[in-house]
Amino acid sequence: MRQVELRHLRYFVAVAEAGSMMAGARAIGIVQPALSRQIRELEEVVGTPLLVRRSTGITLTAAGASFLRDATRLLKELQDSRERALRSAAGQLGELRLGVLPNYFPLPVVSNVLKVFRTTCPDVMLSISPMLSADQAAAITRAELDGGIMAWRKDVAPHLSGVRLLRDRFVLAVLSTPGQRFRAPRRLAELTGAPFIWFDPLRSAAHHRFLLEQCRRVGFTPHIAQVGSDIPTLIGLVAAGMGYAFVPESTAPTCPRTVRMVALDELADRFDVEFVYDGKTDAPVVRQFLTALRATTQSLGQK
Repeated sequence: MRQVELRHLRYFVAVAEAGSMMAGARAIGIVQPALSRQIRELEEVVGTPLLVRRSTGITLTAAGASFLRDATRLLKELQDSRERALRSAAGQLGELRLGVLPNYFPLPVVSNVLKVFRTTCPDVMLSISPMLSADQAAAITRAELDGGIMAWRKDVAPHLSGVRLLRDRFVLAVLSTPGQRFRAPRRLAELTGAPFIWFDPLRSAAHHRFLLEQCRRVGFTPHIAQVGSDIPTLIGLVAAGMGYAFVPESTAPTCPRTVRMVALDELADRFDVEFVYDGKTDAPVVRQFLTALRATTQSLGQK
């Protein structure tokens, strides 16, 4: 059984809109006899006349008027589908699933990247989940995330690709009680035996190793009295007077006024915070995010 084909719809709409076979043939660039054959073939497939042919032009039958509405809608839907497909291929449509370390989400470099991406890709839905680095790496590997803003990539996921957002270091978070004189320690040895709030080593072994290595270099062994699951928790416990903590220097702007950040020469090593993704995939939305990221970091003078 013969079927209505796409060319039939286009030819019929062209004739109906032009008002005559001759004008319709000119509009679509074929000879009139060929167009007439195509319209007759369409009427045979539909099973009823769609046009009334006169010397002055054509008019639509009731069936033709109904068919024109449907044909016009179908052609528009097809064009819309094509445009959506092209926009999806260009990363202008779809969803971008990101993980972000909780303490880095408020930073200007992160919010600026998101703003640029939103401006260039307003129709892409952003789905953002606060997650630790190791959890992000596992989720990206399982294709549950498209990418993430994390640290320790080279330790936890050397198979993934990364673009640096910033370099950070650890500083000492110290309680500063209002109204009392603040004395900042200058060396870790001054804190021997003092209670420390430590990042849970089971949640991030790389974080744990990075800090312990710096402490061991200067012969310091922290007395771990409390364990926290993320950086905001550590800072909150310092503010509650539970002890000292090592936290990223970048968290300083978001710390409460009762917590001071003390930079120590003995904790000078830096680590990368990166946008991490699977370089073996070719997701268009990830390419768009990388473009936004590079534009943002370049404007900030980063490499």
